[in-house]
Amino acid sequence: MIDLNETAVGMETVELEPLREDKKKIFKDILKYFETNQRGYIKVPTGWGKTFLSKHIMKKYYDEGKLVLFLVSKNNPLLSQTYYDRKINKPLFPNSALLSSENKVDRKGLAETLRVFGQGKDKGFVLFASLQTILGKQSSEIKDLILELADLAIVDEIHNFINNKGNDFLNELGERTKILGMTATPFQGVVGNVKFVDEIAGDMREVYAKTLPECILDEELAPLKYTIAESSEDIFEIFDFEKGLDELDKQDLFLDCSTPDKLKKVVRRTQLAKDVYDSMIKKKNSKTLVFCAPVRKRVYGVGADGEEINAFHAKLTSLVFNGEVSIQEFEKNSEPILPVNFENYTPEGEFRDTVFISSELPKNEQNAILAAFREIGKPPYVLCTVGMLIEGFDFPGLEALVLLRPTLSMRLFEQQVGRVTRLSSISGKQQGNIFEISDSIDSLYQRFGEGVFSGEKVDQVQMLQPEIRLEELFSEGDAARAIEEGKIEIKKVELGPQGKGKRKRAQIREIPVRLPPTSIRAKYFSRLLALTEEKDVGAFEREKRELMRATLRFRVRELRDAEELAELAGNINKLKCEAYEDRRLGDVSRQHKPKVFGEVEWLLKLQALNSLKYNGGHLSMPEKNRILKTLGFEPDTRKIDSLRLKCLKLGSAQKTIPELVKVLGFVSRLSSSETYQFLDKKKKEHWKREFLPAVYWGFCFIDDSPELKELFESTEWDRRVKNIIRQK
Repeated sequence: MIDLNETAVGMETVELEPLREDKKKIFKDILKYFETNQRGYIKVPTGWGKTFLSKHIMKKYYDEGKLVLFLVSKNNPLLSQTYYDRKINKPLFPNSALLSSENKVDRKGLAETLRVFGQGKDKGFVLFASLQTILGKQSSEIKDLILELADLAIVDEIHNFINNKGNDFLNELGERTKILGMTATPFQGVVGNVKFVDEIAGDMREVYAKTLPECILDEELAPLKYTIAESSEDIFEIFDFEKGLDELDKQDLFLDCSTPDKLKKVVRRTQLAKDVYDSMIKKKNSKTLVFCAPVRKRVYGVGADGEEINAFHAKLTSLVFNGEVSIQEFEKNSEPILPVNFENYTPEGEFRDTVFISSELPKNEQNAILAAFREIGKPPYVLCTVGMLIEGFDFPGLEALVLLRPTLSMRLFEQQVGRVTRLSSISGKQQGNIFEISDSIDSLYQRFGEGVFSGEKVDQVQMLQPEIRLEELFSEGDAARAIEEGKIEIKKVELGPQGKGKRKRAQIREIPVRLPPTSIRAKYFSRLLALTEEKDVGAFEREKRELMRATLRFRVRELRDAEELAELAGNINKLKCEAYEDRRLGDVSRQHKPKVFGEVEWLLKLQALNSLKYNGGHLSMPEKNRILKTLGFEPDTRKIDSLRLKCLKLGSAQKTIPELVKVLGFVSRLSSSETYQFLDKKKKEHWKREFLPAVYWGFCFIDDSPELKELFESTEWDRRVKNIIRQK
């Protein structure tokens, strides 16, 4: 049996700082939810204070003599940070234990303590644990006791428990155990294969949510400035596309440094990040985190034959930021040479201004680097990493973030952004600064052609564009208001020549970036249209689905958006007319191709009208009427619903909302895997033609039909539909 006086020394009561009034209400709402529900989760941005709120919930259950499990998926710093009270460097709860691979607790004694607790509960108990340790062979007895006795499980970063062993463990917990998940990003996976926290179990529901823009406006998080610097590099030349577009099925692209020319390009791109940093970071002693890209192949000219260098790009970036490697020196030599040794320390044994951290460094050295980085005003000022510190790294004093790794995962992207949004009174931080280096993705359309249509690669390719990711990041909450008030700034920068004398910084030209990025979306949409126009592929089913999916991404916020969409709709109409007369097409293509363009044209117009109706509250009536006229409609906002129904009638196989409801209700009844597998080939082909287009039209009328709203919000139906889509 554990001596609790050893694990939680000398604390008779649990003292917590009081919650703010708004969080007191959230606290009460969560407790009320669990009076009648077993599972739920809260979705709030990193830095909002969900861990602090969870401590109050733990205390409520603890004071009632109950057993609480605080669970993380792996041994991240947050586990011990939550277990200890930093002010007195002792455990927060008197009766508690920390179970992880890094904390060598007596497991037999802990099991005995839990057994005694189960026999007579006069005191509460809190177990802080990692999933990996609970599932280990040495903890089997502890696991069984948790499953039997736990009253509440608080799961941090619950998105890490989707469809894996963590998911299985949560589903083993009995009805007595309430499960509260916490996350900033309630999903996992890359675009095209995303799974959601709701999929952990049918009764897992969102209890509370707050968006990043809302938290910034409410001054719970720091204002944000996002700066995009476009490199002159082709993404295909910088990153490894050995497996073609299948590389986009991972959350990261891998740098290719295997030849002298490729290594020079990587150094040039990294140098651009250094130039932007030098020109835009005013306080050189502020703290900056750099997320670097992984490297799959051996690096040219570095390391022994066949040896791969762990976290090479982080090490290279530290050399560039310290001024030990420059592109000018690299370009002088046809055979570039890098230093063999990568050092974090000066000859005097002090940290350099820029250092790297990687998994192969000894644990005590990693801890020393992080401790020094957290010290305001002392080196290191810049910390470079590849895959570390994305989750569980809590440092409010961090002022800047440099993104040198394109990611296909919105979850990963949001977690990265969350590193700089925390408020800090100590560092004097005024805002969080993010700098991203982006590369041209045009070549992916040119090189892979129609391949971008397969496997939802359209969305994945476009996710490499920073503006598209930012639109996704700020798709919820009042981002427009935050941008108008200057709380969120999004800029592109162009670097001019360096100044002379004391003004050695490169001259900076900042260009505001508009959201939604209609011109960028229209540019890539036009590429898809061009690829479709060249084809003779029968019924164009796949092309139609991808074009329709893309139309639902457009938004109209101002007249300029409407002008761009009107031009795009005009181009689609022209392609439709040309397809009727195209003698190169076979009979099947000549029958279907004009219809595909026609349906896409009217869905695009419908999406513009939906955006105007449901997101146009900031526009005056005359502005709305001008937008309607630009889109080719009668300039009378009062008739917007009849105009929307006109789009449905002219563009859809289902001419009315009741017909849409009928078709999608039929889909709902048939969409279980058991039913689908018994459909004959002919019915499956009909399913492909009618099913997904009906879903896209249905999305546009969710707010008009209670039946559609109920259907689309059904987690179970949504899960079944995804399974059918995957089978196609």
